[in-house]
Amino acid sequence: MQTDYGKLSWEEVRDIDKDRVVILNVSATEDHGPHMPLDTDTVLGMAVAEGVAKAIPDQVLVMPPISYGFNEHHKDFPGVIWIQPETLIAFVTDVTKSLAHHGFRRILLLNSHGSNHPVLDLAARKTVIETGILCVSASYWNLCSDKINAVRASDIGGIAHAGEFEAAIYKYLHPDLVHLEKAQNQNLHDGKSKFFNLDLARGGGKAMLMRWWSSVSPDGTMGDPALATAENGEAFLKAAIEETADLVREIRELPLLERKDHH
Repeated sequence: MQTDYGKLSWEEVRDIDKDRVVILNVSATEDHGPHMPLDTDTVLGMAVAEGVAKAIPDQVLVMPPISYGFNEHHKDFPGVIWIQPETLIAFVTDVTKSLAHHGFRRILLLNSHGSNHPVLDLAARKTVIETGILCVSASYWNLCSDKINAVRASDIGGIAHAGEFEAAIYKYLHPDLVHLEKAQNQNLHDGKSKFFNLDLARGGGKAMLMRWWSSVSPDGTMGDPALATAENGEAFLKAAIEETADLVREIRELPLLERKDHH
């Protein structure tokens, strides 16, 4: 069964089940330390989306990814391509409105770059308001944090950016492109902080401050990539696929509710 949106013909789009959940991965092209490629967020996000499509092919379609995100705070590191948040919201919303025009009723904006999270939340909300369809946004690591913590080797703070989690999954997928001999422990978590938790799998920050990345990270890393293994990467990816698939199943079951204007 075809799950790749780009491989469909226009007649197939016309005739396909419009309650399939259309997954749009939005990621980034940016520094991931000296040990990982710039395309890390896209590679990992699409591995999750395509894993879901393999698991439940009759319930999803996977869009081509949007590989650029809101990450101007990274631009002191060469290679970063940044999109202004207003531009990204408008771009993503144009994609979702296009899908709604063709009859699709359920969309998942699957985020694989941290600073896209508020942008995609807004894009999903705008989509619902402007089209009346269901549009959900989620960062895939948030869906499987319990399972991540059951597997991880790093202390709190070890999973933030290009740390154990991302390095392990990329090492599992493409071991030739991850160079852990160049990786260093850049765990910057401050245990005395009540509100600024830098670990993505431990709840993230209750308050948010995003500094210039070069002011807090000497090499574009935040976390502990040195502990990454392909075995843990396989387990991390499996957890992300399982939980995202469960989310898709729940989105499929959500009712389409009628709005009521009480003026």
